[in-house]
Amino acid sequence: MKNSYLALLACVLLACLPLFAQERVVERTYISTDKDVYVAGDAVWYSAFCVDAARGTLSPVSSVAYLELHSPDGMVVSSKVALSDGRGGGRLMLPNTLPTGNYRLIAYTAQNKDEVDYDYAGIAGKTLSVFNVFSNERVNDGVEVVTPEEYAALKAPVGPERTPWMALSYGNGVLTLVNQGDSPATFSVSVFHDDGFASNGNPDIRQFLAESRHVGVRSFRGAIPPDYEGEVIRGHIVGFSEAMIPQLIGKYAFISSPSDKSDVYAAPVGQDGSLTFYTSNIYGNKECVCEIEGIDPKLSCHVELFSPFVNPKLEAAAPLRIATSLSDALKARSVSMQVERRFEADTLFDWLPVHDNGLFGEEAIRYVLDDYTRFPTMAEDFVEFISEIRARRNAAGERDIRILLDEHLSGVAFSREKTLMMLDGVPVFDQEKIMQYDPLLVESINIYPHTYFIGSRIFEGVANFVTYKRNLPSFTFDGSARIIDWQGVSYPMAYTLGDMPEDGRYPDYRQTIYWHPLQTVQPGEDLQIPCRLPDYKGRFRVVVEGLSADGQPLRAETSFEVE
Repeated sequence: MKNSYLALLACVLLACLPLFAQERVVERTYISTDKDVYVAGDAVWYSAFCVDAARGTLSPVSSVAYLELHSPDGMVVSSKVALSDGRGGGRLMLPNTLPTGNYRLIAYTAQNKDEVDYDYAGIAGKTLSVFNVFSNERVNDGVEVVTPEEYAALKAPVGPERTPWMALSYGNGVLTLVNQGDSPATFSVSVFHDDGFASNGNPDIRQFLAESRHVGVRSFRGAIPPDYEGEVIRGHIVGFSEAMIPQLIGKYAFISSPSDKSDVYAAPVGQDGSLTFYTSNIYGNKECVCEIEGIDPKLSCHVELFSPFVNPKLEAAAPLRIATSLSDALKARSVSMQVERRFEADTLFDWLPVHDNGLFGEEAIRYVLDDYTRFPTMAEDFVEFISEIRARRNAAGERDIRILLDEHLSGVAFSREKTLMMLDGVPVFDQEKIMQYDPLLVESINIYPHTYFIGSRIFEGVANFVTYKRNLPSFTFDGSARIIDWQGVSYPMAYTLGDMPEDGRYPDYRQTIYWHPLQTVQPGEDLQIPCRLPDYKGRFRVVVEGLSADGQPLRAETSFEVE
């Protein structure tokens, strides 16, 4: 409940944002990737460093950064990354239909979207090369064929290097990193097969920080709120006439994601039908239910959400140079990509911790219905063994469900207002639908006996009916509700591989050998990372990029041969 009050306070502070818009932090976001050459269908593993440009240290302001991959014709794929004190990680999946060519990767925050004349292709951009091994299609005017000799001349020599604050070594299957600075460090680590592709010459984190410190004073419009607690989702009500406006004012719109969690957010309807949802980040790609509380189901209006991506017009990247000498390397990349896509769910990643929406916490009174005699109606369940719920009919003959509240100041009493009813985490405002729902589909009933804020909407108690399938089976929504596919922030994942299964069912063709987006090490300490190499011989590169707490760029690189 504490988080709910903090969320309300954040909404009040954001309302005053235009008063101090000119004092906002100027942010720039650097993206470190596991490599810079891919095949269509690959995963781009990335790590985000969002910095306060004036200080060169990690920014505590934004909780989301937005990534876009562009061809000359516009955005082809996008991703969002959750930020905690300026750091985050995730992956961007390349469609297997991408034509061969160079693409521009850009990153920005809501601060940048509100910044006057922000340069999306500036210091926060980089070039990624993509080869489509299944198609001859190429980016228009984006590929240049050269001789093997000319291509070999493009490859810069790779040797050991490091900044003074980071030491890196590899031996006996273990990476060792030493923080030789005076403050804690956070960084990404990538180990990948050096299969002979020329580098794109992207700026590294040292060049990024040097340029970001010269950004200078910037001005802001004050029209787009920063993503302080999580992504701020904007939208509006569509399909209403001017005569309907009085029926919408004072109403709340809700977005929620079906699950046993509490991903539910509310926004008051503005005078012009505008909506602003302050979230604590929705993770993963979800089906979201958009609905309006208390609206006449005969009205045709509904919620529509805006895309958070800018999709700016960018200049095309330099042409990708290719040669016949890349044939064998591309065949190996193709096999690697297909094998990884086949086995990734079983062995390849470690899920890193995420900050869940703690709206309800762990304070539920939980009734597992299989522990009791099953009844054919909800009313019988309430009467027979759920003493915290009372369902009666009011003077209008409508069902009125209340929860027994446990408030420390006022003692124990049933709520004065209707309780929020939820089915698999989705609000159900017509309580008669809960009464008519088949209890045989419900696994448990979770009761939250306190007062809660969802946005600025107050509810006295919440009851969540969790089904076995977690996806609202056999439930029918009102005509104003809409179910949309929503792209949430990427789950942070580390790409690792433990011991090989004894049955040998996973052929080890990996190209990225190890990836971790969010490693940390204290000053004077060393970090030892077991790194299991693949079964084939070749040359492998290790690249570490990061930032110390006092704003020093960290970069170290080495390579080694495997016989």
